[in-house]
Amino acid sequence: MKFRSVIIIFAILTSCTGHNRMRALLDTADSLVDIRPDSALAMLDRHESVADSMPTGMQMRYRLLRAKAMNRAFVPFTTDTVMKDVTTWYDRHGNIHERMMAYYLLGCVYRDMGDAPTALVQYNKAVELADTTADDCDWHTLCHIHGQRAELFHKMASPEYELEEWKQTAAKAWRAKDTIMALRAYELQADTYYMMYCADSVVSITESVVELYNRYGRRDLAAGALPSVIYVYLNQRKFDAAKKSMDYFEQYSGFFDSGGNIISGKESYYGTKARYYRAIGKSDSAFVYLKKLLMFEKNITCAEIAYRELMGYYANQHQTDSVVKYSQLYCHINDSAAIIRSAEEINRAQVLYNYNRAQQMMIAKTNEVDNYRIMLVAVGLGIIIIIVTSYRLYSVKRQKQKLKLVEENQKFCDLLSKYESASEDMMRAMQGFERYKKEKEDELKRIRKSIATYQETMVHDDDSDMERAMENNEMVKRLHKLAMKNGRVTIKEMNAMVTFVENAFPEFYARIINVDDKLTEREIIICIMIRLYLIPSEISVLLDISGQNLTNIRSKINRKLFGNDGTKKLDYNLRQLF
Repeated sequence: MKFRSVIIIFAILTSCTGHNRMRALLDTADSLVDIRPDSALAMLDRHESVADSMPTGMQMRYRLLRAKAMNRAFVPFTTDTVMKDVTTWYDRHGNIHERMMAYYLLGCVYRDMGDAPTALVQYNKAVELADTTADDCDWHTLCHIHGQRAELFHKMASPEYELEEWKQTAAKAWRAKDTIMALRAYELQADTYYMMYCADSVVSITESVVELYNRYGRRDLAAGALPSVIYVYLNQRKFDAAKKSMDYFEQYSGFFDSGGNIISGKESYYGTKARYYRAIGKSDSAFVYLKKLLMFEKNITCAEIAYRELMGYYANQHQTDSVVKYSQLYCHINDSAAIIRSAEEINRAQVLYNYNRAQQMMIAKTNEVDNYRIMLVAVGLGIIIIIVTSYRLYSVKRQKQKLKLVEENQKFCDLLSKYESASEDMMRAMQGFERYKKEKEDELKRIRKSIATYQETMVHDDDSDMERAMENNEMVKRLHKLAMKNGRVTIKEMNAMVTFVENAFPEFYARIINVDDKLTEREIIICIMIRLYLIPSEISVLLDISGQNLTNIRSKINRKLFGNDGTKKLDYNLRQLF
């Protein structure tokens, strides 16, 4: 079997490992996590039992991908233990995109755990990591981070901060070429303006976003953006505009079944319909929708709207008893709602306090870290100076050694050139100049003795192999010249050497690749170089190894092949293998 074949088979065998299979699985999960998060999560969960046995880097990638899949599949996080470890690891070893994703997911963990201040801190860190000037900026993740911050500010009843985050979300979504996300963020700005009592902004934004949704063929999303503007039209008594928007909402939103019943969670819309019909004088139609709304009076929002509208309805009907009844119910439910809202306000105030306090603690901790950082930088600079100085001294010493090797290789090549010249002269002498022939043979012997001192071998009269290696093979000549110029042998040239020796000296090649001798790949290459009459200093330069290291390797070869210690007679013995 050829030497190159051994290398190829070894590479194939080593690639078929469990870690490679797991790495392929993680690549597959990574490709699915954004488009089919449920499938990605199921795939990762099936291999959770082996996650702890993976190398650290692969294990952290598994944990990060699983958290991303959970977040995309709307599976709530219940603990921060895993993601804290993952974020700490990526903060030290990850690239900027991995670090940003880790902090974003850690923020999502605290979001699900109800810790809004800590969630905002992690989102802020993720945003700070984004390089918006880079060509590979992760705009997609960045727009999701701003969206999450907007949701938190919405829960905190901070519409000014929420509005700014929705604007940032839309801008980043356009950069990410996520049209629907950008329009959704634009749409939610209208809801925020409604909370701020900016009716004109609600109308202008809703009209624009509905037109854009329709332009992209998404009537369902256009219809879903209308509730806020419907409330504004009713408040402004623009009943025609309100009716047009309600009809569009009911026809295209997809929230209604064939019987005109709205999906769960959106029942308060019946109150909007009742309000509209009562305002235009259709009390019977208004009463129908109020009856529907009363079916959900366990929902405090639905009950509050229903009692208020029924109170007005019976006032129009001049039914005093019913007015008193629903007035009392409205007052009671209003008190309950007030208590709930008061509790929510207290919670929001506490959350804002916690957030501000967390910010102050972070600033104090940052100052402390800065002091340690200055000290570490000073120590680090000292270590770097020592390392650089030591390296420069080592480099100077190594350069001198290389120059010495190059000088010796130059001398050796000069000798080879003289040998070649003398060989040509001898060929001419063979045509009849016996005396000239004898002189040149003597000169060849003297030069061979000089070459032998470099080659660490014995001089013998049968030099046919040496002539083929030095005279007839251009590859060997190139190797001599390459060593003289302080060059490095390439993989292609190594393969050429192996092929040449395998064909020219099959018995020699069979012996050095014998598995019983246990020669390493480098040791085999060195044996081949010795067989091609390359001297130790040339081998040292071509393989970029020190002279002492080469001596140690030669000694190991001599012991494995011939049972001898040291390097004595190694070159000679190798060339006797034919």
